Order: sequence, then structure tokens, then C-alpha cells
Amino acid sequence: MTAEAPGTSGFGGFVSGGMAITLPAQLFAEVLPEIEDDAELRATLYALYAIARKRGPLRAVRASEIAAEGPLARVFAGRGGAEAIGAAMAQAAARGTLLACPLADGDVLYFMHNDAGRRARLRVQSGALAAPGAQPLPAAATARRGRPAEVYEQEIGVMTPSVADALTAAAARWPEEWIVDAIRLAAVRNARSWRYAEAVLERWEAEGRDDATTGTAAARSASGRDHGPYEKVIRRT
Repeated sequence: MTAEAPGTSGFGGFVSGGMAITLPAQLFAEVLPEIEDDAELRATLYALYAIARKRGPLRAVRASEIAAEGPLARVFAGRGGAEAIGAAMAQAAARGTLLACPLADGDVLYFMHNDAGRRARLRVQSGALAAPGAQPLPAAATARRGRPAEVYEQEIGVMTPSVADALTAAAARWPEEWIVDAIRLAAVRNARSWRYAEAVLERWEAEGRDDATTGTAAARSASGRDHGPYEKVIRRT
């Protein structure tokens, strides 16, 4: 029996000039040798390929998007389909190869687990960056106010984990419009830091806003009486 020449069956070889993507060396040296489940292996490699194809500020893929990809869908067709792909993606996230970000619509957004992926997930979780396919807010609402995380990034700088935690705590304490206005006031006064904006919020809470919005009930009743719209004038005299 005559042996077939190399390349005459199976995969025909890579095409010159075809699309190429870059993957970290750690993937081959540290991650792949540890993966025993072939479903996780296939999902991991395909997810990284799909993420690498993305362009723009958000380089991530939804689980539903991956499940609909033809090459992967064909492989998993007789192995549980989209549900099996989702489970394999979850395994990759549990290992730490991917970062998972559950979305309000029930889908999961996946990022490569690197510095850029961590920053992007944080921005999505804080609301500073919209997830792909998410329903946007009405234009009138976003033009008038804007969510605190979005305004923070526009006026002060890139979101960090500590600022994200601080914004979450602030949202439980003050109205959203106060937080947005305090951030913008910090920018106007060229004091671009969350600490300055927080100090403004604390002052407004204690003394009332300059636009005649009163502070907390405790602050208003500190003197034993609530003087209504004249409270600030009385306190200042």
C-alpha cells in the first residue's frame, strides 16, 4: 500500500496571508497542559479567538454569541449544544483563563483574563461601558444626567476598583443626581478626584445644596426645629 503524500488528506494547511491572532505564551506553557476536558479546551481556544477578532473599546464576547458560532456549534451539536458550550466556558472562567461578567438579560459576557480584560469588566460592572447588545437608555435621559460611573470616566479619569466600590457605597447613601453633580463640580473646580466629590456630597448632606435642596432629616432637625426653605439662612446667621 502506497503511503499518501503529506497534506493530501485532512487539514490542507494554513493559507498564506490569512487572518492571524496573537495569544499569550502562558496559554501554551501553563494553561493548555492542565486542561483535561476537551470541551473546555475547544471553548477556551475559540473564545480567545473570538475575543481577539473584536475591535473597539470592549473586546469581549457573549456566551450566546460563542454558542452561535458555526465551527463551535457543529462540534457541540451532538454533545449538548449551547448548554454544553456554556458549561465549557464556565469551566474556563473557573480556571481563570476567562473572566465572566453576568448580564441583566441572563447572558454572560466573557473577557480574556489579563489587565485589559479586568479593566473592561470593571467598567461594564460599574456601568461606565455598555455591554454589547444591551438596551441603551433613552437619549433624553442620558443627555440630561448620565450615570455616575460614566460621568466619572468622562470628567475625572479611568475607573479603579476602589472608586467603583466608593460609587456603589455612594449610590446607597445619596441620590444619583447628587453624585453626578458632585463629580461634575469637582471637574469644574479642577479638583478631579473622587475624594473631592465625596466631600461635596457630605457637605450637601449636612448643610443642604446651594440650589436650596435641604440635607438629611437629621441635619435639618439638629437645632430641634425644621425651618423649611429658610433653614440655611437661619443656620448661617
